[in-house]
Amino acid sequence: MDKANFTSIVFGEILYDCFPDRTCLGGASLNFAWNLRQLGFPVAMVSAVGRDELGQQARGFLRRADIDQQWVADRPEPTGTVDVLLDDGQPSYTIRAGVAWDYIETKPTLDRPPDLIYYGTAAQRSPANRPGLEHLLAANPRHRLFDVNLRKDCYTPQTVLFGLEAATMVKLNDEEWEAVRDIAEVAAPDDLISRYALDCLAITFGGDGAQLHIPGASFAARPAPVSVVDAVGAGDAFSGVLAASALLGTDPQQALDLACAAGASAVQHPGAHCPLPEAVKAAFA
Repeated sequence: MDKANFTSIVFGEILYDCFPDRTCLGGASLNFAWNLRQLGFPVAMVSAVGRDELGQQARGFLRRADIDQQWVADRPEPTGTVDVLLDDGQPSYTIRAGVAWDYIETKPTLDRPPDLIYYGTAAQRSPANRPGLEHLLAANPRHRLFDVNLRKDCYTPQTVLFGLEAATMVKLNDEEWEAVRDIAEVAAPDDLISRYALDCLAITFGGDGAQLHIPGASFAARPAPVSVVDAVGAGDAFSGVLAASALLGTDPQQALDLACAAGASAVQHPGAHCPLPEAVKAAFA
C-alpha cells in the first residue's frame, strides 16, 4: 500500500517550549506531525503562527520537514510560547494564552475524506477554534485520533467529552486516564471503548511501558529501562507511530511495541524533534 496515498490532517498548536536554558519548537500537534512525517506519510497542519520571528522560524521548520503548511494562518497575535520546567526529566508547563494558535479559524476545503485527523484538548481552550475542528471532523475521516494531553487551564470536562465522542482512537497517559475515567464515569478501558465505539485506547505509563486496548482484547509492552534526559515529546513520538500503524492496519502487539520503542528513544534526547529509531522507521518502509 502506497503511503503517499494517505491524507493525514493535524489540528492544533504550534508553539515554542521555553526551558531555563533554551527555546525549542514544539507543541503536541506539531510534534505528532513531525513523527508521522518521518514514517513517510503526507501530513498537513491546520494551525496558526504570529507574524513575528518565531512564526517565521516555525514556517521554516515545517518547510524543511516537508509538512504541508497551506492551512497554517498568519495572525497578528504572537506565536505561542510555553514555559517548561524539568524535574528529574519530567516536564511541567505554563502555557501562555491569547496567542496565535488560539485563533485557528481555517476551514480547509477537502477533495475527499481524510484518512486521519489528529486533535487534542489544548487547542479547544479557545472558542474560536471549535468551528474549524468541527468542520474537519464532519469530513468523516476514517481515523480520528484524540491525543488527550491534559494541561492545566487548557481543558474542561466538556472538551474531554467532545473529544471522546468524536474519536475512533484515544491516547493518554496513566494520570490522564484517571481524570478521563472520572469525567466519562467509566471503570475500565473496556467500558470507555464500548461507550464511545472506539477502535483502540492506548494508555502510557512512562518507564513502565504502555497498554493498547481494542474491542475484545488488550496488549501490553514494556521497553528496557533507559536514562531519561528529557521526556518532552515522548508521548508524541508514541502517538505518531500508533497512528501510522492504524493507517496500515499493523498487528496490535507490533504497533504497541514500535510505539513504545519510539517513546523510549525520545526521552534519551533533549527536545521534541528527534529522529525515530531506524528499526521503527524500517518497520514502515
